[in-house]
Amino acid sequence: MISEIDTAFWPVYTAAAVFGIAYVLVVTEKINGGLAAWLGALLLLVLGIVDWNAALTHHIYLNALLLLAGMMVTAAAVDRSGIVQFAVLHTVRAVRGSAGAMLALLTLTAALASALLGSGPALLLLAPLILNIGRTLKAGPVPFLIMSVIACNLGGMTTLAGSVPNIMIGSAADMDTRDFIARLLPPALLLLVVHLLLLLLIFRKELRSSAERRAELLRLEAALPNRRRALLSLGMLALLTAGLLGHEALHMSSGAVAAAAAVLMLAVNARTSEDAAGIREHIDFKTLAVLAGFYVLAAGLVETGIIGEIAARLLELTNENKVGTSLVLFAVSGLLSAVLDPVPLTAAAVPLIQTIGLQMEVIHPADLNELWWALALGAGIGSSGTLAGSVAGVLAAGLAQREGYRFSYLSYLAVAFPLTLLALAAGGWYLYTHIL
Repeated sequence: MISEIDTAFWPVYTAAAVFGIAYVLVVTEKINGGLAAWLGALLLLVLGIVDWNAALTHHIYLNALLLLAGMMVTAAAVDRSGIVQFAVLHTVRAVRGSAGAMLALLTLTAALASALLGSGPALLLLAPLILNIGRTLKAGPVPFLIMSVIACNLGGMTTLAGSVPNIMIGSAADMDTRDFIARLLPPALLLLVVHLLLLLLIFRKELRSSAERRAELLRLEAALPNRRRALLSLGMLALLTAGLLGHEALHMSSGAVAAAAAVLMLAVNARTSEDAAGIREHIDFKTLAVLAGFYVLAAGLVETGIIGEIAARLLELTNENKVGTSLVLFAVSGLLSAVLDPVPLTAAAVPLIQTIGLQMEVIHPADLNELWWALALGAGIGSSGTLAGSVAGVLAAGLAQREGYRFSYLSYLAVAFPLTLLALAAGGWYLYTHIL
């Protein structure tokens, strides 16, 4: 017979179990991650552990979902215009096919594209080019793929729309792209340079290409399929960037800006049913479903008091010292993001930080900024540790294997995980000396 205490605490056990099971299913991909997150969320809603009205009005950040969806559509539409591949191929010609110079240029391009469009969409845009270049090099595309994944994650860390965790953090903390650039661009640039130099050293033999192979690269086609469409898309990207930087002055949310840009991009690039189908194929509906589902799953941890208990223990461990709490949060989020998907991790961390603020009796939301930056920096750096740590990593592995290249989780881990540990150490130093 179940005791009264057990009966009183069944929502706690249920919320924790459902969250844990959904997390494992999403990370291991035993079933579709979006389906797992939605089934778990629906179970908590049906059982009454999370109130339907509270979920829609308080726990689910509609702005974050709208921003992510808008950026996905925009990235997919840009891919149809061909401007990214055109620009990079012309740059490859400018450096005469040098493998080292190409790695540096692809790093810069991947970081910039991910800052504008998000890490996953950026890698989708660049992957065909990376694989094409890799076919003509003795080493294949592996060095380029590894650096592109790292560059996409670090570049995406610097803007509001650059990564799903940033979208969630920005929506919860009311931060915009200017805030992310001011705080996270300096460490991202430093780590990009360090990673690039180390990878050039690690793959120095593989990156030596013959004159014949360089000549083959220079013969790659670099023509725009439709110049007018490409110029209009470039203009839309410029307007989107300006809108995200100044959305408050426009009295629009960042999600509304992204949605408006997506509509304009569709008007420019979805002229035929084939265009529309191509854009639809590039939209990651699973990530949208995972994000929406884990908002509700994390709400279950909040409503049952689990998050409050974790916050109390964390504050007890750090004696309610904000600096100590931020450093612990950074270390935990960085290490866990290296081996687990940072999206559900961030979904759980957001209400944790909000609860810490309540327990510390914080009056002004800006007083919690150190904790938000610790989470963003940890998730951004740590997500490069393994291929499972980011959307860009998962996409890179799948695309390489589809083309017949050996780019396993283990081969990536052997190179990227030690680099990520060094990056986390450097990030912790930056957090302590420049943010806290």
